[in-house]
Amino acid sequence: MSKKTEISFEQALTELEQIAENLERGQLTLEESIKSYERGMELKILCQSILAEAEGKIEYLSKSGSGETQKKTASPKSETSSRAATPPNDDDELF
Repeated sequence: MSKKTEISFEQALTELEQIAENLERGQLTLEESIKSYERGMELKILCQSILAEAEGKIEYLSKSGSGETQKKTASPKSETSSRAATPPNDDDELF
């Protein structure tokens, strides 16, 4: 079993949000802050990997019979609908 399946996307995102809150409060020691930041970076990479894998699966499933990929992904980048939800970027500033 691969390492990235040890924790779900939702668990990683929840932990990442908690780390961001702790860092924003500024009540951690320097050493704790560095460890939290390192863990946050690990979680960010994990979440990005899971999202990329999911996007790849969606694109694969969206291929037409001729083999041509039809962009029907749920990715905000390819959405043309005005209702497309964009993920918040608050955590991007921290991580």
